[in-house]
Amino acid sequence: MKTTYFFLIAALLCCTTISCSKDEDEPQLQPKDYAPGEIPGLGEAEGELTGTPFKLPDGVELTGEITGSGDQDGYWNLYGESSMSYAFTAKDGTVTTRSFAPKTRAGENVCYLGSGYGYVDLLIPMRNSQSSPVTVTFPAALILRNDAGDCQNGVLIKKVTVTIPAGADYHLNLAFYCGNAHKGAAGSDDRYLLGVVSDAKPLLDLCDRVKDKKINIEEFDPTDVEDYNTYNAQRSSLQNIVWLVTDNTGLTETDISYINSLPNSR
Repeated sequence: MKTTYFFLIAALLCCTTISCSKDEDEPQLQPKDYAPGEIPGLGEAEGELTGTPFKLPDGVELTGEITGSGDQDGYWNLYGESSMSYAFTAKDGTVTTRSFAPKTRAGENVCYLGSGYGYVDLLIPMRNSQSSPVTVTFPAALILRNDAGDCQNGVLIKKVTVTIPAGADYHLNLAFYCGNAHKGAAGSDDRYLLGVVSDAKPLLDLCDRVKDKKINIEEFDPTDVEDYNTYNAQRSSLQNIVWLVTDNTGLTETDISYINSLPNSR
């Protein structure tokens, strides 16, 4: 991957607020004991996503469709790189290589937040119709569903909070991890729907392990190359860890040790 931290600069310039809300502000879920790799709607498991439907707060509405943005990793195109490939190991040990060509949306004013490897970066256009600022929290374990069903669903493993000024439009490019390794990455023509806050115990366990870890784009310094390289390495490892939950047999002690070794949020 071409080394550039252009997208991190955009994250710094966004008007955002990191959440200070307590855990009790998060949706209260009754976890379901799905086995890793057998969570409905994730991996290759059949069925609909389960959990609490996610809704925007009163006074905040979508101003258009949620689509794959491609912006974050689409900046590679500006520097001459047009595609990316990755290897995926299935439960039976079969290794397949897949690739995608990210698309750009030149000239759009978007804010980059969240954590993801670039397969499911989603543009969420919102408007605050209230006369005062409104805080929107995208909770950990939130899954946004691909409408057509042929692209990867997006999995948020650490919450993201934004404050939208009174009467303002807000274009959020939210980075998710891929929850279906065998499906295609999100492109700018792919439509997504506000989904659910998952009740799958393996996913909730992962989210709990990373909730205090420094993994979101907005926690990194875009002017610090070492900080960028740390984020870039983390998102690769974390995508593989998410796949262990969604597409494979679950976390190993090695994976848990890796998560524990990640730096804590400031």
